[in-house]
Amino acid sequence: MKIKGHEKFVLREGWLTKGIRGVSEDNHLFSGNDGADKLGVGTNMVKSIRYWMQAFDLFDEDIKTGTQLNRIGEMILDKDLYLEDTFTLWLLHSRIAKNEDKATTWYVFFNSVDAEEFTKEEIFEPIKRELLVIADKDFPDKSLSDDIDVLLNMYSREKKDEDPEDKNVCPLVELGLIKKEANRYIRQQPDLRKFSDYIILYELAILLDGKKSIGIDKIAELAKHIYQLNRVTVNNILDRLDTAGYIRVDRTAGLDLIYPVEMITSDEVIEEYYKGR
Repeated sequence: MKIKGHEKFVLREGWLTKGIRGVSEDNHLFSGNDGADKLGVGTNMVKSIRYWMQAFDLFDEDIKTGTQLNRIGEMILDKDLYLEDTFTLWLLHSRIAKNEDKATTWYVFFNSVDAEEFTKEEIFEPIKRELLVIADKDFPDKSLSDDIDVLLNMYSREKKDEDPEDKNVCPLVELGLIKKEANRYIRQQPDLRKFSDYIILYELAILLDGKKSIGIDKIAELAKHIYQLNRVTVNNILDRLDTAGYIRVDRTAGLDLIYPVEMITSDEVIEEYYKGR
């Protein structure tokens, strides 16, 4: 379990670009003494960028060889370094929401907390209870409070009208998953015009890897928690993927199963999406 690795910094616009490009050019970017100079940020911000790279699972680390971009990091470097495509943002969201080891608060919030409208205080105890199960040890309430602050700001803090060039706003705000009204936060289904069927295909590729079939309920639950998509939307996407020939959806006799037809790997889904842009 890991909490408060971000030095209380919300992921800022341009930080992942700096980190991905920096690691591609220097395997010891985060282990040397010149990371701040190379990235053009303060020392604590270097630590924060390193943490966000871990939280989004974009590189592998080795004591001897240092850090190296993994396959996802390399594809973002090659295809969308500046995170201009919302598909890339959804991909990053998927990775942090499922990263129990490095982004534990994010994992718990998106997988175990069902509240649709809440204040920060109302979700503190439910998240703490889940973290105590995972960690099997206590931790400072302040650390969890900082994590929740950063998480909510990452997804809900919009650019101020008077400062459209505000670089402190996280790119994930664009996904529209959480809206803030006064001191309350509201989860909402995203704008489907900014959501690609390839994201569900990516998740299916992971779930179906080596399996002959999975239940529709499995992908519907994942999509509900991580992407806040309702069942009707998920079924519509599955039908389109069926028509496209990737899967076969069987709802006869109450089976509700998904079978791979021309199923490709999760990495190939990403490659195919960028190729077709």
